[in-house]
Amino acid sequence: MSEEIQDNSKKTSKEIWLFLIFVDIVALCVFGFFIYRAFFNGFDFASLMPQSAVQEEEFAEFSAEDNLSVEDINLPQEGETPSVKEEEPKADDKANEPTAKEEKPVAEVKPEPKRQSVFISGTGKTRKVTFKYYGDANKVSIISGFTMRKPIALKKSGGVWSTTLIIYPGEYRYLYIVDGKEMPDPNAEQEDGRSVLIVK
Repeated sequence: MSEEIQDNSKKTSKEIWLFLIFVDIVALCVFGFFIYRAFFNGFDFASLMPQSAVQEEEFAEFSAEDNLSVEDINLPQEGETPSVKEEEPKADDKANEPTAKEEKPVAEVKPEPKRQSVFISGTGKTRKVTFKYYGDANKVSIISGFTMRKPIALKKSGGVWSTTLIIYPGEYRYLYIVDGKEMPDPNAEQEDGRSVLIVK
């Protein structure tokens, strides 16, 4: 009976030791993985290299990227900083640069000067008023209170449309009808979209 108990205790102790060994192996693997990541991912290999080797590599990268020759580098004197010669522009670059002669001046748009479009003459109770329209059109008429709100046609002579009406003194508003469209006289004073006529 005692031998069976001893055998059972030996078996349980072996199982416990095997379990502990397995746990140790797993723990070593986990810790080894974390140490590997911490060592190789965040480790600066440049710190292991001698300082002179690092400076040589930096100088080699600098000279390889910028293609500088020895003549382009001015050695600094005391209290001065190193300077680099600027490259002169090539002939092809100068040919592509715009010159002042190639620039075309911007044409200034000058407004057309106003012409006299209304001519008043005569004395007495009425006045002779001549209206002139200088624009291009196929048909021109004038409409106002002095035309009794009826369009009166202008006649074309020498490239100018004109008509003469008998009007009483007063202040009037009028419009031209040019090819069916109403518009104010471009050469007369305007108010509220209509041309102003003052007959004295």
